Amino acid sequence: MNNKEAAAATDVSENHHHHHVKVFLPKKLLDCLPKCAILPKERLRWNTNEEIASYLITFEKHEEWLSATPRTRPQNGSVILYNRRKVKYRKDGYCWKKRKDGKTTREDHMKLKVQGMECLYGCYVHSSIVPTFHRRCYWLLQNPDIVLVHYLNVPAIEDCGKICGPILCSINSDRKEWLKWSKEDLVNQLKPMFYGIKWTCTNGNGGTEFSIEHLVQQILESHHSKPQPRTHACLCNSSLGTAGNIPHKCSNTKHRIISPKLEIRPCPYPALTEVQNGTTGDNKSETDLCKA
Repeated sequence: MNNKEAAAATDVSENHHHHHVKVFLPKKLLDCLPKCAILPKERLRWNTNEEIASYLITFEKHEEWLSATPRTRPQNGSVILYNRRKVKYRKDGYCWKKRKDGKTTREDHMKLKVQGMECLYGCYVHSSIVPTFHRRCYWLLQNPDIVLVHYLNVPAIEDCGKICGPILCSINSDRKEWLKWSKEDLVNQLKPMFYGIKWTCTNGNGGTEFSIEHLVQQILESHHSKPQPRTHACLCNSSLGTAGNIPHKCSNTKHRIISPKLEIRPCPYPALTEVQNGTTGDNKSETDLCKA
């Protein structure tokens, strides 16, 4: 490979700092990237690695692509370009999963390839309320100041091809954290997450349109109700001299602590399920769609 084909320089100017940052990328890589005239404001799928690199390289010709202020709770599908030196884009108003220390946000980091060459860096975070909602940030290894941020809710797909109902993180993992949420807080968090996604839930009376308000009400009713206390119940026979339903000391192996059966309430959203706050990393390639 000669010097002309070895590298192509792209000058990125920052008028605020009055200096130029030169980004050197292989000419073979620049030639294979798609040409983009616009930056989509929203996209309800993950961008390919080639598309991401193309946006990050082409932005120098389109200063209007850069957002000067951080967005508060961007809606599902939002694609935003920031200069990290000027905008604190991570303060977006969403509640993201924390590390074990409970203080810092858990981030998954990885390097991404285009045409077999590592040139992109990815940083992924995941909602602590809806595990299918994610924020992915990308930047060129040669120019980390310019960051492409993408918010996306990737619902699970049933075997029949239909979109599953909303999946929520389990209350059981951190009840105190859930109790901090008010109805208004939950509505403000969930509404932008489900933008562009429509469900029709079926019940005994037929189909009903999915409602964020109804979902929030269901969450509050189930999560704010205190579980019944565990009680002693003796399963030994009456020959021991004590009724089976009266607590007493008993060496019989049938005397155990059991929990009372809870009354099952009908759920307005049959497809609504809960998942534990797992810590599995998101290490899939951007060229593949996220499978929940």
